This record gives sequence, C-alpha cells and structure tokens, in this order.
Amino acid sequence: MKKKSMLKILVSLAMVALFVGFAQPALSDTSLNDKLKSGEYVQKVDAFEVIFDATESMNALYKGKSLLSQEKALVTLFNNTIPDIKLNAAARAFGQFETWGDAQSKVLFAPRTYSKAILPQAIAPFPAGKGFSPLDTALDGAIADLKYQSGQLAVIVFSDGLDMKNYQPAAAAQRLKNAYGDRICIYTVLLGDKSAMYQLGDMDEGMSVMKEVADAGKCGFMVKGYTISSPEGMASFVEKVFLARDIDQDGVADYLDKCPKTPKGVKVDAAGCPIVVKAPPAPKPAPAPAPAPVPVTMTINILFAFDKADIQPQYRAELQKVADLMKSNPGVEAVIEGHTDSIGSPEYNKQLSQARATSVRDYLVKEFGIDGSRLKAVGYGQDKPVASNATREGRQQNRRVVACFSNIPCK
Repeated sequence: MKKKSMLKILVSLAMVALFVGFAQPALSDTSLNDKLKSGEYVQKVDAFEVIFDATESMNALYKGKSLLSQEKALVTLFNNTIPDIKLNAAARAFGQFETWGDAQSKVLFAPRTYSKAILPQAIAPFPAGKGFSPLDTALDGAIADLKYQSGQLAVIVFSDGLDMKNYQPAAAAQRLKNAYGDRICIYTVLLGDKSAMYQLGDMDEGMSVMKEVADAGKCGFMVKGYTISSPEGMASFVEKVFLARDIDQDGVADYLDKCPKTPKGVKVDAAGCPIVVKAPPAPKPAPAPAPAPVPVTMTINILFAFDKADIQPQYRAELQKVADLMKSNPGVEAVIEGHTDSIGSPEYNKQLSQARATSVRDYLVKEFGIDGSRLKAVGYGQDKPVASNATREGRQQNRRVVACFSNIPCK
C-alpha cells in the first residue's frame, strides 16, 4: 500500500512539473509591433473573446502532457503574442464546474480593457477538465458578453471538438454570426492530433465540429494547435486575427480598400479613396435691394357732378398720372381717398365719398391695367377738409380725390 501511495505521489508530481513547464512559454520572438510601426499593417479588431475548453476530454494525453496543459500553453502564448494595440477582451470557459452539476458555460472575466495579465490568471484555476462539452452554451454566452462592444469583433475557441454530439455548436456559431454580422469573425484552435485521440474517439469528429464553427463566421478559420505552438506559428495566427495589410499605408486595410494605390500622405475616406476637397461655391450675388417705397401723395383734380360718382372723360389725363407712377414703381401700392364738402348729412357724404373713391379705383384697373390688389378705395366724407366749407371755392377744394402711395397716410 505504501509503495502504491508513493507511486501515485510521484506521478502527480511529475504531471505537475510537466504542466508547469509547458504552461509558461517564453514570449514570442516574432514581434508584430514592428509590423505595425512599419505602417504596412493596421489593427482590424477592437474587442475579442477567448472560449476555453475545460471538459473531461481535455484530460487526454498529447505528447506526454494533457490536452488541457497544451491548451493553457497555447492560450498563454497567444496572449503574449498579441501586439501593443488598444483592445477590449473577455473570456469564457465551458465544462462541469460544480461536483454534482451539469456541464455549462461561465464567464471568466467580462469585457474590459485588455492587459497581458488577465487572461493567464483567468485560466490558471483549471488543473483538470470535467464534464461534457456544451460549446453551444459558451457561444451563446459570447453573444451576451459582446453586446456593448463597438467596432470589429473576434471570438477564438480553443477545444478538441469532442463530446459534442448532444450539443449544437455550429448552430450556436451561426446565431453569434447573425447577432453581429460582418462585425465578427470566429476562429477555432483544434487541440491534439490523431495520436492523442485514439482513447477518445475519431479525431475527424473534433476537426469537423471545429471547422463548422469557424465556417459559420464566414471570415474566420480553423487551425490545429500544434501548428501554432511555436512563436513563429503563433505570430502568424495572431497577425491574421488582429491585423490586416495596408500596402499603401493610408490607414485602411487592403481588404476594405477600394483605392489600393493611393499615394502616401493623401487623406482618404473610410473606403480608402482620396478625399476630394471641393472648392466652396462662389457666393451668390446679393439680391438687388427692393426699390424703396415712394412716399408720394398726389391730389387728383377731378370734379364730380352733383350727387354723382361718375368720372368724366376729360379727367383721363389726371388718372394717367397715377397709372404711370404705379407702373414705374411695381412695388408701390396706393390708397384712393374720397372726400366731400359739408353740404348734406355726414352719413350721406360718407357714402358719396366712398362711391367716388371706388369709381377712381375701378377706372385705373379697367382703363390702365393696374392690378386691383395694389389699390384700395376709402371714403372719408366731410371729415378731412382742406379748405373752409363756408365759401364756394373752399367747398370745391374739399370735393376731391387723393391718391396716397406706399401706404403713406395722406395729409
């Protein structure tokens, strides 16, 4: 019993030593920061989320180490290779997290400003995998996690793709794509190879699942974990996820650039095409000022027969003066005022003066073509005498018609 116990302890220590040695890879020797500084590459992702497989199948051995340890090593190398760009990041895991609970998904950290420390710390507490593989739940969780993130998004799934027959990860990936459309790409990293899978099932099964999930994103792809386990391999993968070529160095990635040969230094729009600065339109000439109203008061020497308002032909020349003035000043309006002497009652004289003013107005419209809307006839009766009504001459002067132009009150 003592020998068996000692053997178990030694095996456990050996596994821990292997895990520790594998889970802390050196920083990438291939710097993507230099590519960014060259100007030939631009950032294409604003926020990303890592989905971590913490299920039972990840305990299978791969080259003497568990797939889970390989996954931790790859996630750490991935984290160390991300260039110095402004990002938001989140992480999720899926597996069985409670002793008697069902497999599920949980947030390792919600979206926040990315730093190199948070991702390795988030995956460290998983010494071994447990439970089945509800990757679909994790992908649905990413829909909620990324809800308030702006710009372009990337989801990177690390998994062996196994134990998912009772789940629908491809359908969940499609829901994620539908939620964010062209803003999101899905990348999958397949852990292990056929030599590691003989104890779990067909490697082709896991590969098929992971490829379907990546394909649902349209713009992402699947890679095998061992192909990105070196600094150079990981740098190539990270570059494809986070960066895009910009040959003409105009700040617009080549895959979005509709004018890929823009000369360096030229300002461009969101499509990468030169911004044409249009000369401001020539100012329109100020409209000519409207002619100032003509403050003219004209007394028309027209006599009317007793108790009549008819205009006699001999007064046409007097009215011609009014018509000529209005035609030469199109903006002018006129008030035709009728007046009487004091013979007769005020009421009668009021009616008579109105009839005479209206007669003059109608004559100007009919005989000279003046627009009637420019003429107003008002009768004042005997209220505004200009001479004494005690004499015949005075009464004659008071029996008058006056034209007041531009609404200037007649005096």
